[in-house]
Amino acid sequence: MFRRVFFLLLSLPAVAAQPVSRPGVLQLSLDSAIRMALAKNFSIQVSRFEPQIARQGVTRAQGRFDPVWDVQGRHGQESVRDVFEEGRHRPWSSFQRTTDVSSGLSGLTPWGLRYDVGLGVNGTGGSRFSSGDEYRSDVSVGVRQPLLRGFGADSNLAQIRIARNEVLVSESLLRERVIDTVTSTQVLYNELHLAHQNLAVAERSRELARQLLADNIKRAEIGVMSPLNITIARAEAAARQESVIVAQRQVKDGENLLKQLVTNDLEKMLSIQVRIEPPPSPPFKPDVPAAIRQALDLRPDYRQALLEIRKRQISLAFSRDQALPRFDLTASLHLLGLENDFGSSLDRTTRGDRTAWTAGAIFSVPIPNREGRGGVAAAKLAAAQSLVELQRLEQQIVVEVDNASGRIITARERIASTSEARLLARESLEAGEERLRAGAGTTFEVLELQKKLAEAEVAELRARTDYNQAVARYHRLTGMTLREHGIQVD
Repeated sequence: MFRRVFFLLLSLPAVAAQPVSRPGVLQLSLDSAIRMALAKNFSIQVSRFEPQIARQGVTRAQGRFDPVWDVQGRHGQESVRDVFEEGRHRPWSSFQRTTDVSSGLSGLTPWGLRYDVGLGVNGTGGSRFSSGDEYRSDVSVGVRQPLLRGFGADSNLAQIRIARNEVLVSESLLRERVIDTVTSTQVLYNELHLAHQNLAVAERSRELARQLLADNIKRAEIGVMSPLNITIARAEAAARQESVIVAQRQVKDGENLLKQLVTNDLEKMLSIQVRIEPPPSPPFKPDVPAAIRQALDLRPDYRQALLEIRKRQISLAFSRDQALPRFDLTASLHLLGLENDFGSSLDRTTRGDRTAWTAGAIFSVPIPNREGRGGVAAAKLAAAQSLVELQRLEQQIVVEVDNASGRIITARERIASTSEARLLARESLEAGEERLRAGAGTTFEVLELQKKLAEAEVAELRARTDYNQAVARYHRLTGMTLREHGIQVD
């Protein structure tokens, strides 16, 4: 059974002391971002309450078997000062006092036995009792044991078993929330790194256009280039400045999204600039059958489906019990005492002067028992439904894991392809610039080649980011996220 204590909290001081290179700048690595997210994220903090609430549900269900102790007391008096006899009222004076005191212990056992142990004293006195006060004591024991409906653990422990099952479900949900938070942090971290890299590409592309503009101005000054080429280069430089502005906004948005995960006081973090280290690119070796086995063993949603089946089976057993006829055995024993004072009356109950006992049976069955039969049928259908849902989830896991593996392989192939495309685009640009310097090329041609180089660089960066994110999602779908990052939910 999972516990609620995160070892992550032990590392919280180290995370809080994350080095800041200069005021207003937060330096993060992927590992520190993940641990800050787990320590500070509101979703995790909310989810941590669920297992605690579920455990209190177990305590509440166990309370059904707590013995109940009760004490009752009552004192009263009846007075008569006038009677009506033979058609007329006559003065009369009499009174009767009654005092009742009782205490008992009652409860239920896990096997359905109901017990009631009690001690009661009834005192009467007054002018109507010529012999003085009388006290009647009664020590009693009563039991009722079901033999059909209500007998055994399936009936009486069903709510406790369901409550314990809910604890496991809440722990699995917490584990799932931790995995989702880790995966989201990886995705946003990689997106922020991509935004930074795209900004760098946009700035380089803008500088290339500005450099070309400066070169064209020099060529026009010596009469080897027309003013139109200057206008074309200036227009392109202005357009690329817009791309830089958009890329800067994307960096800011990416920083805010990451801050939202790693802090619980976002307003104070808004003015802080985030600087991140390049994310690692984990190796990947495809093995879909092994990954499917890992997913069936580790994925929280699959565990929740298994727990749902268990819950339905508990409910089915309870419904079958409730559909049975009622056949209960009953028994009681009374030790009685009668005396003129309270103490002597109690003392006589231990002597066994007066005893009374009963034994019996109760049998009842509803006809035609539609409630019971309907409950069992519904419980059977619900159990069958949960089994079909488990099969659907198993099929979904197979497809998801295979697709996730394929996306990683595709992203890895894209990296190789886009890397080669980037190298060729750079060679093409260098050749175009050489043709322009020799007078055989045009400004428009060089600008287009610059664009193609920027597009190739962005495509390669996107492929590397997609690879890292695909690996993160693959670990989530196989349930390996926590193992990969050394995180334990104990």
